Amino acid sequence: MENQKSKVNLRICGNQSTIVDLDEVKAVNTPEVEYRKERNKDGSLSVSYQPISHNLLIDKTRNHLEQGGFDIVDECHNLARGGQRYFGLFEITHPTRENSDRGTIVGLRNAHDKCFPAGLCAGDAPFVCDNLIFTNNVKLARRHTRHILAELDSVIARTLGKLFSFWGGQDQRIESYKNFDLTNPQVNDLVIRAYKAGAVSKTKVVDVVNQWEKSDHPEFWDKNMNSLYNAFTEVYKGNLVALPQRSDALHSVLDAEVGFDLSAFDATEEAELVEAVVVESATAEDVLVGAIDGEVPASLYED
Repeated sequence: MENQKSKVNLRICGNQSTIVDLDEVKAVNTPEVEYRKERNKDGSLSVSYQPISHNLLIDKTRNHLEQGGFDIVDECHNLARGGQRYFGLFEITHPTRENSDRGTIVGLRNAHDKCFPAGLCAGDAPFVCDNLIFTNNVKLARRHTRHILAELDSVIARTLGKLFSFWGGQDQRIESYKNFDLTNPQVNDLVIRAYKAGAVSKTKVVDVVNQWEKSDHPEFWDKNMNSLYNAFTEVYKGNLVALPQRSDALHSVLDAEVGFDLSAFDATEEAELVEAVVVESATAEDVLVGAIDGEVPASLYED
């Protein structure tokens, strides 16, 4: 495929984490299982915190990608806080994927300090500028509770099963953005609305406007919604921790303006069937859909 000749630059995590090779990820020690203080009636202790190794999440995701016929084009692994936090990026493609000027990225996240759940999300980036953004319809977070080992395969399969519909939805979104011309007053209003929605910090508002007025990339000099979209994503570079939440906020503002509804592309029938199995076996507290970037207090693991 032609788009396989290009690669997205995955080494964009910023200074909050360190790029490492896979062997360094495998060498990170996984914490011990923690148990509740009060004993059950039979004298046993229930698991309150079941950590998983970073490498386990990587291996299971890689296996599901390969079983689904996906090709891994490139990968990048990052560690922070002395190895307690992991964030990985995989650029993938599939034989059924039509040629595109954008690369598809799968992001993995895991923590050993109870900062956030194990998570998986998908996004994309234009080959011309590597501006990565995630989407809220391919995102799953799983708390480190007693059932995580038994259910991890199911939740990964459910999430990756939505990639095919994600491609269709994201392609239509970009096309809608390209066909929606903007004036400078409209852009000023949208940037402020995006800021209020949490899509960009106050200190980066001017940077977004500067990128709109003169993008670093000539491909986005057209004065349309896609150019504004890439102005935001250019500013997002270097902060993957905040990216999922900011991506959701930005999409909510821009989609509403152009009248685009991503829910029409939300899930394939196969993904829905897998999801039904997961719901039967996991509690709502264990599977946190849409909360991959949320901080989880340690007290929640004692529920």
